[in-house]
Amino acid sequence: MENTQISFLNLELGKLEAIVEIMFLAAYADGSINEAERAELSAHLGALTQGRLGPDIVKPLLDFIERSVREQGRSGRFASIRARLPDVRMREAAIELAIRLIAADGVIHESEHALLIEAARALEVPIAFKGRVSTAST
Repeated sequence: MENTQISFLNLELGKLEAIVEIMFLAAYADGSINEAERAELSAHLGALTQGRLGPDIVKPLLDFIERSVREQGRSGRFASIRARLPDVRMREAAIELAIRLIAADGVIHESEHALLIEAARALEVPIAFKGRVSTAST
């Protein structure tokens, strides 16, 4: 997967939300997201957007995404993400951000790895992250 840099400062809101959703889905790979994971994701997004997405925006956005996943399932959310990110390079960059988020501890767990493969297939991007970090059972 070729790295594509995303300028979060100029990104349309719908595209930014789609990227946040991919990152959320990666953190939610085990079927839940705890407060520590939410805080990490919120901090990560705040840094990436240079404060454009602060906690006052991120918390309701993550709550909305979590409800949407429960109602529509991952496949429904991947279809929505794909529609909001029509450019394959943008989808690749979004998955790359998700990989960085979940690999922050140096390990991609099996459930996270499976989610990344599912996301790459659903979003029609090359699967080129295998072997980047070690995997562990969850």
